[in-house]
Amino acid sequence: MNAELLNVRLRRATAADAEDVSRWRNQPTSLRFQASSPRSVEQIRELLAAQEQIEINPEAEGKLYWVIEVDGEPAGQVQIAVDGGFRQQLMSTLGYTVAEMMQGRGVATAAVREAIAIAFGPGELGLERIEAVAAVENVASRRVLEKAGFRFEGIRRGLLRIQGQRVDHACYGILVTDSWEH
Repeated sequence: MNAELLNVRLRRATAADAEDVSRWRNQPTSLRFQASSPRSVEQIRELLAAQEQIEINPEAEGKLYWVIEVDGEPAGQVQIAVDGGFRQQLMSTLGYTVAEMMQGRGVATAAVREAIAIAFGPGELGLERIEAVAAVENVASRRVLEKAGFRFEGIRRGLLRIQGQRVDHACYGILVTDSWEH
């Protein structure tokens, strides 16, 4: 089954989503390639509560989170980080995690496409560039980015530390001027 047969949409994450986000972050397929530090459910709840206050508009800065819903059920999360220091550059970074039971069904690709529309769309974040990285060995995540329209830009050796080891990452980017609409 692919995402075209599923109803995949994004909705803004709220503090009430903290337990789901924690579960997705801590599933084996996520931990294998996750560079971010561990967070408790309470830390995630606080982070989500803080980001709820950020309005989606061309002035937004910070980490913004969405829940991926498949047929109305929570199935993962997407984040777009708009760094204040880069705001004048109109760029950001993107990350995502999908519940293991939904992996391999096109859900991540559909969600990333929705996130691109939020980042670039009129009246949304007004960004001009999004960057994303995936561990070189994370073939599934790299494929998601490519299918969503990101272009491979190179390998950054030892970019992030995962489970105590420096890991090479494939770097991808997409510009508002690229063909990204779906």
